[in-house]
Amino acid sequence: MGDEFRVARARESFLASDDQAPQVRDEILASWKRSVFWGVAPDDLELPYRPDLDFDSRLVRAARPVLDRLEHQLAGTNTSVILTDARGLVLDRRVDDSGLQRRLDAISLAPGFSYAEEFVGTNGIGTAIEQGQVSWVFGPEHFTERLQLMSCAGAPIRDPLSGRLEGVIDLTTRSDQANPLMPALVQEIATLIEQRLADGGSERERALLHEFMVAARGRRGAIFSVTGDLVIVNAAAARLLAPSDHQLLRERADELLNGARDVSEEILLSQGHTVRLRCRSAMGGGAVMEIQVVGDAPAGPPSTAPPPGVAGSSPGWTRICQLVEAACRARSWLLLRGEKGVGKLAVVRAMHRRLNPAARFAVFDAADLRGDSGHWAGRLRSDLGAPRATVVLRHLDRLPAAAVTKLAGLLEPVRYRAWVVGTVTEPADPGLPHALLGHFAESLVVPPLRHRVDDVRDIVPVLLRRYAAQRRLVCSPEAMHTLLRSPWPGNVAQLDRVLQSAVSARPTGRIEPRDLPDECHATSRHVLTPMEAIERDAISRALDESGGDKRKAAARLGISRATIYRKIRAFGLEIVSRT
Repeated sequence: MGDEFRVARARESFLASDDQAPQVRDEILASWKRSVFWGVAPDDLELPYRPDLDFDSRLVRAARPVLDRLEHQLAGTNTSVILTDARGLVLDRRVDDSGLQRRLDAISLAPGFSYAEEFVGTNGIGTAIEQGQVSWVFGPEHFTERLQLMSCAGAPIRDPLSGRLEGVIDLTTRSDQANPLMPALVQEIATLIEQRLADGGSERERALLHEFMVAARGRRGAIFSVTGDLVIVNAAAARLLAPSDHQLLRERADELLNGARDVSEEILLSQGHTVRLRCRSAMGGGAVMEIQVVGDAPAGPPSTAPPPGVAGSSPGWTRICQLVEAACRARSWLLLRGEKGVGKLAVVRAMHRRLNPAARFAVFDAADLRGDSGHWAGRLRSDLGAPRATVVLRHLDRLPAAAVTKLAGLLEPVRYRAWVVGTVTEPADPGLPHALLGHFAESLVVPPLRHRVDDVRDIVPVLLRRYAAQRRLVCSPEAMHTLLRSPWPGNVAQLDRVLQSAVSARPTGRIEPRDLPDECHATSRHVLTPMEAIERDAISRALDESGGDKRKAAARLGISRATIYRKIRAFGLEIVSRT
């Protein structure tokens, strides 16, 4: 009783100060701080629900015999066994005590509900996911009051082959029934399930492991192998690659497997290293990449900051700015590749203004080229001859076939004094005009914003000054947090559009989350179609008008509760009060 009282007092003190609680374990204090950061209510409980989960997944099949045996062994102990996926969504629940079952139902600890920390706060399941190890949460250590009559222990379940988190196994009971051996027991259960996962590994994963071992044998370089959600790397790749690089390499592998790219290319990693990839298909549908460093990241801080007009301090973005500046100084013709909206034209324009502000800056957009090309060819010839000029040949991948020969002929002479930069929007058509590519001495890939999302902190003030130069307008920490959580499929151009909308809603003062457009409260990984955007905005408005009550919002829209939960998850909607 003394420990419970001490922890309860520490929680009250923490909630009052939002700072320290030295009377509790470090892992519990860290979880409380995360709970505050995520905005979890200490006196309420509202969990997202997913009715469409895969309740017959590889994890469930591996765990089912273990759970069947445990259900029999734990009969009469007033202890439940819970299985969740890697996101904390409950997949299976075993409980034989009717009283405990009613308690679990009352707190929605049931299949389809999420017990991730960001929704529930400190608990055995979500905290085990965040810590990556066994988590033991006793009664008043729970952040949310409604969970404090329970005690639980959760252990991560990892794929023995890849080390990837597959799910969590959890033991939950009433606090007065808690047993200090629960953490040890739940770890043993997790180990049993992991062994069954290893025995049931798919042929595809076994094939990838074989390909990886063949590629890594006798080589000291970095090896990156991927199939589906499984990634295998050797020690050299683990040292070289940052987490954001994994997504970049996955995308390159997908392009290879879809036949959209060559098997060898150079790319820039997030830490500033330029590497050459040699990629080949693996048996079973995966890909194996050999990674060779061809340009080291600069030692120490960058020699120059990004030019005025563009912003960002991530190593990858800083390195791109340095390389573009070097090409501009050397008048070396450059090809910039990257997704739509990443800032290819912006960085060239900014570098021109820094180094040659009085000279001509001309943009020729192949996407706008129609009919007779004689007029633009004459203008292009004139601009190419202008001293210290910068000429941007934009969207070369959209150049009409009839204009390729004429443009290649224009670029052939070496007497021109302009610096020429071509841009290509990726994923590019494999039939790019090779007659043009030979004129460019170097090719660089401008990283998408999702690979340098921390740069959002630097970009936002620059854009706000652009739209509210004479006003005091800042982004609140809560709004910035919302912006940092977005995957930004439309890159910097999308962020620019979002902030223009926010400035219209809040012309001066502090931009709050409610000032941001609906697309910021979703985490969709693709650019929505017009119909999807309309559907998302309608759901977002209904939720706002219902004060976040999903039942009322569903009734307003004339859809079922299950449907609105599915749509909220699909669009990644973050419910924010607009009052």
